Amino acid sequence: MSIKPAKVGIIGAGNVGAAIANALVLLGKPTSVVLFDRNLSKAEGQAWDISDAIPLLVEMDIMPSDCYDDLADVDIIVVTVGVPHRPGQTRLDSLNANATILCSLVQELDRVAPDAIVIIVSNPVDVLTRIAMETSTRSQHLIFGSGTVLDTARLQYQLGKVLNVDKDNVHIPVIGEHGESQFPVWSTAVIGMIPLTQFPLPKGTSLEQIQAELGQVTRDRGNDILKRKGHTSYGVATVVAQLIDAILRDEHRMFTVSTRANPSYGLDSEVVLGLPCIISRHGIERCLVLPRNEVEQIQLKASATKLQEVYQTVFWQNKPCYSDRLTVA
Repeated sequence: MSIKPAKVGIIGAGNVGAAIANALVLLGKPTSVVLFDRNLSKAEGQAWDISDAIPLLVEMDIMPSDCYDDLADVDIIVVTVGVPHRPGQTRLDSLNANATILCSLVQELDRVAPDAIVIIVSNPVDVLTRIAMETSTRSQHLIFGSGTVLDTARLQYQLGKVLNVDKDNVHIPVIGEHGESQFPVWSTAVIGMIPLTQFPLPKGTSLEQIQAELGQVTRDRGNDILKRKGHTSYGVATVVAQLIDAILRDEHRMFTVSTRANPSYGLDSEVVLGLPCIISRHGIERCLVLPRNEVEQIQLKASATKLQEVYQTVFWQNKPCYSDRLTVA
């Protein structure tokens, strides 16, 4: 299926925003990108640098902007703005400042592009996605976060290396918070058509050992990168490029994005966290219910409880400027 002509807006010309724009150019996804930043000079520098690759690749437009009205005809908006996640911090530590930033941003996006699909990438992505859903006037299926898509990809790749199997044959989701309380749903793990519990393991290893080591590596990977280079960008940029591609191609592809949980999960109806959904040109087409065992259900509830507590304590104590728009059930 060919990509329809499309326009993507990226909010924030920092490390992540620029990496996403660059990934879209390298992969030849949309036909036009608006790189928005309130610092126009920064947006221009990033856009012009990225544009220098276009003569060697697929024809595309990269337009720097500091004007929200330039986003009026975009199909997809990616939000990357916020206070950087620094070494020693959790993704939740930046919530106060980023929630306030998101406040005015959502209002502007509702004004200029009310029908665009909005992908939240800023951290803490789960809580900020919830805030965006609660403050936006657009349909809820048009808003989701990057969730645990990157965490899932990390785990599937590493597990494939351990088993000496192509990553595309490895199927296991990481769900919950994009952060410390995330976890792999090992009970659903399948290698090709064979359950992981029945798949031959390398000599000298056990399933328990593999699960413990890879779960830890997946959970710590972002912080390990952060400690060494000060930020992460390339992995999440590729994730966002894939999400955009799935939308533009109307692929109905499954991703573990940040969204509200299906009632069958038995969680608070308002909490947002990484769960499997079908993504199409309509945004979230369907929220799926993932089979899980008793231990995994306990882990999921613990992750949801953590996110709910952070939302309630940090969010409400600081009363961001959009709180008067919020309706509490």
